[in-house]
Amino acid sequence: MLEKGAFGKTYSAQAVELLEKFCTIPAPSCHEDARVSAIVTWLRENGISGCRVDAAKNVIIPYNDDGQCALDVFAAHTDVVFPDLENLPVRREGDRLYCPGVGDDTANFVALLMYARQFFRDRVETGRGVLFVCNSCEEGLGNLKGVRRLFDDYGDRIASFTSFDSVLGNGIVTTAVGSERYRITVHTEGGHSYKDFGARNAIAILSSVITRLYGQSTDSRLTTYNVGTVSGGTSVNSIAQNAECTYEFRAVEARSLDRMRSSFESIISSFRARNIDIGTEYIGLRPCGGEVDISRLLSKAEKVLSSYSQPLTRGASSTDCNIPLSLGIPAICFGLIYAEGTHTRQECADLSTYSLGLDLGWDYILSVVLDD
Repeated sequence: MLEKGAFGKTYSAQAVELLEKFCTIPAPSCHEDARVSAIVTWLRENGISGCRVDAAKNVIIPYNDDGQCALDVFAAHTDVVFPDLENLPVRREGDRLYCPGVGDDTANFVALLMYARQFFRDRVETGRGVLFVCNSCEEGLGNLKGVRRLFDDYGDRIASFTSFDSVLGNGIVTTAVGSERYRITVHTEGGHSYKDFGARNAIAILSSVITRLYGQSTDSRLTTYNVGTVSGGTSVNSIAQNAECTYEFRAVEARSLDRMRSSFESIISSFRARNIDIGTEYIGLRPCGGEVDISRLLSKAEKVLSSYSQPLTRGASSTDCNIPLSLGIPAICFGLIYAEGTHTRQECADLSTYSLGLDLGWDYILSVVLDD
């Protein structure tokens, strides 16, 4: 079996080559088909049988799973925030690889694929079954569809869940940030910008709604809100009949989400009381975590991170771990490569950190699966 601390030295060049190949493949949430196809092809070319693609477009690679045993799950998401359906632009400048989504989360699922291959090559003996999962729909309005499906299918067989996400050097995500997301629409009679001047303008009304939303107070720095997109209107010389925006609020505690929901509903009701045609559509929910004992996973992750002189900070974030943590299943998240510009077109990964990250992830997985 490949020893701890040897993975990066052995396979970092192959990992970089594979990363350059996969990061160009478009994968908007719910439209990960091209990446899924490429992943399945790579698995077959590398002699890994038994993988399957489920209804949510998760690529699931079972190892030592008899269909009844408890499972340790290691996952990384295939989708990116960008809507592109054509190949994403990639370029390399020294040790910096530029491509939208290269760090979040392509480098992490590439590492996961290579770990899975090594398990089959080394025939690693594990105390439980293992699932390596390249999951869909982590970003944005994907609404964690992939991991939700995973837990629908495997239920309480899952004993632990680790997501490789975020950035190397950011410590460990131990707390789930929950969120609720809505689409707000305003409709008016509209009209001609000159002849019908004075008629109600949907964009103007929506602007007032947004102003009210941004006038809210929160109960802590860990509760936030955001208007992410705005659209509407017909032309510069038309009084807008329609306008819409997307809105979310986030918090680490369910009671804070309840408070933000109540405030949101009150604001919307105040506009309806003025006979304004305003609608809301529920478009996303990410649950907060409950009281979960993550000490086993956390101690193993901290031991490995410490051995590579990495920060041991613990943080809160919205990740695939929200689902298991909300179900009482231990879950943590950390990244395997240093990257900058996450969720921007200028995103880049520092390839000089990939070997360390590959070692770190491999050592961590072994520490989890070899512990009875």
